[in-house]
Amino acid sequence: MSIEDPNEAATAPVEILHVDDDPSVLDLTESFLDAELDGVDVTTTTDPGEVIGHLESGTFHCVISDYDMPGRDGLEVLCDVRDEYPDLPFILYTGKGSEEIAAEAINAGVTGYLQKGGPDQIRRLANRVEHAAVEFRSQIESERYSTVLKALDYPIYVVNEDAEFEYVNEAFVELTGYSRDEILGSPPGLIKTEPDVEKANEKLAGIVSSTGPEREKFGVDIRTKDGETVPCYDHMAALPFDDDFRGSVGILRDASEEQRRREELLRQNERLDEFTSVVSHDLRTPLNNAKAAAELARADGDEDHFDRLESEHERMDRMIRDLLRLARDGRTVSDTEPVDVGAVASEAWESFGCPADGLRLPDGELVVDGDPPRVRRLVENLLRNAVDHGRSPVTVTVGKHAGGFYVADDGPGVDEERVDAVFEPGFTTASDGTGFGLTIVKRIADAHGWKVDVAESDAGGARFEFALDTEPNTQIEEPRVV
Repeated sequence: MSIEDPNEAATAPVEILHVDDDPSVLDLTESFLDAELDGVDVTTTTDPGEVIGHLESGTFHCVISDYDMPGRDGLEVLCDVRDEYPDLPFILYTGKGSEEIAAEAINAGVTGYLQKGGPDQIRRLANRVEHAAVEFRSQIESERYSTVLKALDYPIYVVNEDAEFEYVNEAFVELTGYSRDEILGSPPGLIKTEPDVEKANEKLAGIVSSTGPEREKFGVDIRTKDGETVPCYDHMAALPFDDDFRGSVGILRDASEEQRRREELLRQNERLDEFTSVVSHDLRTPLNNAKAAAELARADGDEDHFDRLESEHERMDRMIRDLLRLARDGRTVSDTEPVDVGAVASEAWESFGCPADGLRLPDGELVVDGDPPRVRRLVENLLRNAVDHGRSPVTVTVGKHAGGFYVADDGPGVDEERVDAVFEPGFTTASDGTGFGLTIVKRIADAHGWKVDVAESDAGGARFEFALDTEPNTQIEEPRVV
């Protein structure tokens, strides 16, 4: 038999296959069934050997069979049908009956056993066929929906009219962490907060009202057995009912990933709001250097000034690319490589240091695993912070610390009361500062997974410490002066 379309099952006719070696019985029975039943379609055959072929080529809800037929009796036809279609209703409608035949038919799984007779007996047949077909259709629909529910990955529940869980699927069990026995018979408050239970009741009241929607979608927080909170969307509808409310059914959808993306979008928007000011802050030094080189070039025409001007323009271009990458990449670093912090500081110092200022570096390499452009930006901002906030001559020291490194100066240091605020956007103690330099430092450190602390340096200035692991590096080398 073919499978019914569930959307058409409610309006499709009841399909009946009737086998009897007497054509007149077939015609008479078909006429009575047409008259007694609404929407019935009867297929007839006088050959019991054709029954399986008919079932294979059509959609049937019931078989009616005579018993005494040439070549194959009704019980043999019943056995053939049961072998292929064990749940299909089969009614033995015979003019030759006995208690022995009835017993055999019942043992073989017959749905009904009726003696042939007049109009009243055919009406009984029609009634029995109708009930058997309805039950068979309901069974098919129930099995189909059960299969669909099992196949769905979404958590599904049914709450009865007494506000207790009546059904949950395996996905619901996995989401909540409770066993099925713990859930069934329990109120929704087992997994929802009181405000969420009230919200669900309000939504359900609207659904069952005469003017309400057929379904509602709303956010809920599911509390698991382990105490975790899982944000979800609850898609709820009422079970079909006439006069008496029967309960509700719902599908939950985990909104954790959606919430994470929303939070990330908010963070990105915050970074974009800061971006213009950050770019302005980072470009200030090369712009000032380029302006100074241009003025000197106008004054004496020395080509060295033009070289410096070109160099600063190239640096600005590199900084813009790096800052765009920083804004695009967010708070994580995917590609890293060994970076010598001492070499980066030495190169960057050429743009910041005055003749009276000094930079002290460790002997040998100070290598960390990081994203080179971002590490350079971090070091440059720390050097600029030391020069901008200290009085010349300023000495900046770069050294090893706890598996990472530190950058210290001998300037005025950081007020203890302001240590927690120095990385906040806009915080600055300089009259012409924008307050984004150390924000960039913290963001780059976070992206690498580095822990950054602010302490007092040996000279009483500020010391920024970057710990890359929990094991301190005991091989601390004395810095060298550049």
